[in-house]
Amino acid sequence: MQTARLNNRLSLSFNAMDHIYRQPALQAGMSDSVFRTLCLLWNSPVPLASAQLVQYGGLPKQKVSSALAAMRRDGYVVQEHTRGPISLSVHGRSVCSAIFSQVQDTEYRVLEAMGAEKAESFVALFEEYAALSGQLERDSDPAQSGFRRQPRHGDAEAGKEIRV
Repeated sequence: MQTARLNNRLSLSFNAMDHIYRQPALQAGMSDSVFRTLCLLWNSPVPLASAQLVQYGGLPKQKVSSALAAMRRDGYVVQEHTRGPISLSVHGRSVCSAIFSQVQDTEYRVLEAMGAEKAESFVALFEEYAALSGQLERDSDPAQSGFRRQPRHGDAEAGKEIRV
């Protein structure tokens, strides 16, 4: 398998798909982190804790905190307690409905154009990719696992493990 070539193709595809999400965010004058956090809240059947937003959104805690501050300022979210779950306000739901209906419409049309069998395979493979990606990221996180990278040619004191 030509992993580097496949990774290049995957990156190009992700960039093309990212356009579907970035355009509505830009049109609404939102940062990417606000857009992604709103999307998570809009798609969730229950309010989410900020830690869940960090976990599910793949954004650093600081970005999510900044996004939540902007969303509170703009009246998009409500939170009864400082550390309590976060949900969309009526205004936030209205804004999300207007923005995400465009994105959702595009996603529906793409999946329908693929046909049921291909769409099902695509979603299953994408879920597997996301799960493996998350697992490998956790496994290689130095704070989580104490991972040690093997030295490459040219690393200082070649032959010794390098703490990452």
